[in-house]
Amino acid sequence: MVAKQSNLLNISPSDIKPNPENPRLIFRESELQELLESIREVGVRVPIAVYEDHGKYVILDGERRWRCTLKLNHKTIPALVQPKPSRLENLLMMFNIHNVRVQWDLLPMAFKLREIRTMLQKEGKSTDFTHLAGITGLSDATVKRAFELLDLPQKYQDMLLRESEKPRSEQKVTADLFIEINKALRVVEKYTPEVLEDISKAKFVDSMFKKYTDGIENNIVNFRRISKIARSENTGIKKSMVVPILINLVKSPECRIEQAYTDTVSKAYQSRDISSKAHALAGSLAKYHNVKQLPEELKSSLQNLRKEIDRLLGDRR
Repeated sequence: MVAKQSNLLNISPSDIKPNPENPRLIFRESELQELLESIREVGVRVPIAVYEDHGKYVILDGERRWRCTLKLNHKTIPALVQPKPSRLENLLMMFNIHNVRVQWDLLPMAFKLREIRTMLQKEGKSTDFTHLAGITGLSDATVKRAFELLDLPQKYQDMLLRESEKPRSEQKVTADLFIEINKALRVVEKYTPEVLEDISKAKFVDSMFKKYTDGIENNIVNFRRISKIARSENTGIKKSMVVPILINLVKSPECRIEQAYTDTVSKAYQSRDISSKAHALAGSLAKYHNVKQLPEELKSSLQNLRKEIDRLLGDRR
């Protein structure tokens, strides 16, 4: 990595340019406004970090502060001038400086991660997710999610970039939607591959995306139930029953995930959940030797539970 020696200078903002390797492509005006007002009142208290390149200074850290000084027509901005890094060092430095701050938009980050992977490949170095996470300061899960987005059709990548330019409160579609859809798709591919013999992966993604944007599904968490449907054999439901329901879910624009879930595995999962809780409850109650040891509140709850058990199994007294 680059040596850490640096010089503190006051530099004209016009002599500074943004870093082309910055994974943070999106700077929303609404998010800059609060910082701008602070700088208007007290100035830039924390110097930005730059390196010199062909008579200009390139930002390593502090692009938001620099943008604010431009808007406020400040004559200078304090800057720590560091040695020029290599391109790979530059990228890794940008990640490690910024990853502890406000989360970047995932797709722009993914573009830069892809460039890092390409450069590492040329150097014959490891490019697995764990290594990329280690050198960028990201988690394995974040790296994996980022590369998932790079597999999306270009139309969805372009749409996510357009949405990213809006204030977060106005974004209708985020990367999280496609993360959830892709998770469901992977489970379908693993447990019910027969579904994908009838429909393509692209059709699956298009269908789920349209259900969400058309309001058929109003919560991205709903897509997790598709995974439960696909894994239904674990609950004793035959795959032959589930496959046509999943195909219909994809092919029928008005079909809701909740309805497909109810038609297949809802009761089976509920039964398994009750069974697990009953087993745990029996284990807990075994610790009591007689009714006198039971707290009154617990005794009352158990009496209510017994009424329901007797209703279902028959009163054996």
